[in-house]
Amino acid sequence: MSLDPAVGRARLPRGSHGLDRLTVKNSQRFRMMWSVLESVSERGYAATTVADIVGGANISRRTFYQFFTDREDCFAAAYSEAVAQVVAAMDAAIAAAPRTDWRSLVRTTLGEYLRFLAEHSEFAHALHTEAFAAGPRVARQRVDLKKIFAARMRAAFDIGRAAGDIPADIETEVFDVLIGAIDDRVRDCLLFSRAADLPDLTPLLYRITLALFEVPEPRPH
Repeated sequence: MSLDPAVGRARLPRGSHGLDRLTVKNSQRFRMMWSVLESVSERGYAATTVADIVGGANISRRTFYQFFTDREDCFAAAYSEAVAQVVAAMDAAIAAAPRTDWRSLVRTTLGEYLRFLAEHSEFAHALHTEAFAAGPRVARQRVDLKKIFAARMRAAFDIGRAAGDIPADIETEVFDVLIGAIDDRVRDCLLFSRAADLPDLTPLLYRITLALFEVPEPRPH
């Protein structure tokens, strides 16, 4: 089971439904995680309450506290699941890309990340605008996500270096700068435009990546 609107809005049938206990618990948990993402996307983290979460999930407050200690605990669980789904989407996308074509790996990674967030705006807001307000646990998760993204860019860079396409090594901190630039552009798009426009950032972020790798963008033939 994964986070999606169908899971978030589905309600288990009343009475004797024949579902096993694990299925029921999984449904309840994922509905609450989806609900917190929806509420945070609409209201912001600071304004979201446990009442909002249980109301959106069609679940009692008592059931909520059987799974989570508080709002932050629920949001942290949803954040972790959102990251897992984003990473899975990028893995699936680059699986078809030539492993020796580092430029293709960079473009595909950026493009798929932005496409996925555009199609899952609740995830986008959780990862890029509301995590700052959600406390130290989510702050650590946010750092972990940035490390995952930086490692992917580092892997593409290393392929380019091995192929002789990238003339010199760069400092590790440059990858942090790159991920910071991506994060900044995504957040601005969410705050001042809309999630659907995120894929339009792909060419710019690709050029920024090449510039930080100190490689000129190939001219079209």
